[in-house]
Amino acid sequence: MANMILYYRRKKNIKQVDMAKALHVSPSYLCKIERGIQEPTEEFKKQCAKYLNVSIARLFPESIPDKKEIINEFVQSKNKLWSIRISKGIKQYELAKMLHCSPSYLSKIEKGLQQPTDEFKKVCARVLKVKEIEIFP
Repeated sequence: MANMILYYRRKKNIKQVDMAKALHVSPSYLCKIERGIQEPTEEFKKQCAKYLNVSIARLFPESIPDKKEIINEFVQSKNKLWSIRISKGIKQYELAKMLHCSPSYLSKIEKGLQQPTDEFKKVCARVLKVKEIEIFP
């Protein structure tokens, strides 16, 4: 069954393990539900919707928008680093090298999973030749 749990969980910066604890389920169970591998119970749907403060209909819609659109919307709400890098034709590992950071760190910043430091923001703007506010609104 398709669902939007991952989207809303990440949007609210909630770790999977923390949400699983709060809902009294195992992280692996929550993961299976998020990925659509296992069908959630009605009780789980209610608890999940209450925990994330969204309606059951929003969390478990009839149809899901394209996954890329969801990810892009989520990422764009945090920063525009990924889209600027792509528009300039720079590979992630190349930009990481230019920024003197690991590709893993850069990936977390691009996905909005980690907050960049002020220094990192300045270096990004300088390397990409754009204003800092254009990358990190």
